[in-house]
Amino acid sequence: MSRPHGLLRAGYPYLMTLGMRRVTNFPTDVAFGLNGELYILMRAEGFTGIRVWSLDDSEELSDDLKTIGGYGSDDGQFVWPVNLITNKNGDLVVSDESTHRITKFNQNGDYISKFGEFGKVEGKFNAPSGISFDNDGHILVVDSKNHRIQRFSESGEYISSFGSFGSDPGQFYLPWGIDVDDHGDIYVVDWGNNRIQVFSEDGNLKNVFGEFGTGDGQFDRPSGVAVDLHGDIYVSDWGNNRVVMFNSEGHYLWSFTGDATLSKVARTYMLTNASPNRLRESGRIENERYLRRPRSVRIDDQFRLFIPDYESYRLQVYQKDFIELDESQIVAPLRNPTLDVT
Repeated sequence: MSRPHGLLRAGYPYLMTLGMRRVTNFPTDVAFGLNGELYILMRAEGFTGIRVWSLDDSEELSDDLKTIGGYGSDDGQFVWPVNLITNKNGDLVVSDESTHRITKFNQNGDYISKFGEFGKVEGKFNAPSGISFDNDGHILVVDSKNHRIQRFSESGEYISSFGSFGSDPGQFYLPWGIDVDDHGDIYVVDWGNNRIQVFSEDGNLKNVFGEFGTGDGQFDRPSGVAVDLHGDIYVSDWGNNRVVMFNSEGHYLWSFTGDATLSKVARTYMLTNASPNRLRESGRIENERYLRRPRSVRIDDQFRLFIPDYESYRLQVYQKDFIELDESQIVAPLRNPTLDVT
């Protein structure tokens, strides 16, 4: 898909909430299957693993949901999983910062392989976090505590790396999330420096935006990043309990702070449990809609935005509303742009 000449962003309405406590505990990431499956990565002892979800069917209770993996350090298990991605064959790939490795499953949930071990030399890891496929099918791994990005073949053979510790442009301080856009550019969440850095596919710095703070375009420990097919950028701003949206140049556009309603599975549960209904009746319901510590953010090919609402045990989903513009429908960039809606 080629990017449009311009974009009319009509809005970003809330779509739905998925999951609930004990069903999707501490969701840290989400990925998309070939047949409409939604894979939800959970990070909590006793609940660690990948939930297989369907957006088309009614949500089921936990006993009826399939889970891939589990808590532990054996093959096919995780201790502190961070990111989850899928390849063109539907295989799932998971990073684990505790066991310092990357694990691969097929789309049925069967363990295939792993690679990685603790170390500082090339090809080894110290707390790998974000992962993404580049446009050649290689795996980019954020080697967080080694303050670098490493590239591997899908079978785990080391190819190259870039980055070093520091706060200068091109350097990292505990980087965390990563994504690659359709042009091959690499977006890295520089967690400790409260910024996003954009690199070419060869690792050359192209752009830097963000700083510490609570204002528009500022961050407090950003954790995840996703780029849609229009080039719009979404950052999970963990410390500010929000997701922040930017255009392809890094200009601030929008903030998502939460609009959650009860999910289908939560409604089913509440209708058979009288005590929680009484507690909810006397509680402050307004606070229930807000995001709490989002760990990542993902957007699918239908421009649906998925936010793993980590400390609320659910996902919040939004739908991008837009019109793609041709050259006759938008003027050239303005020197001093303002938006007057009066």
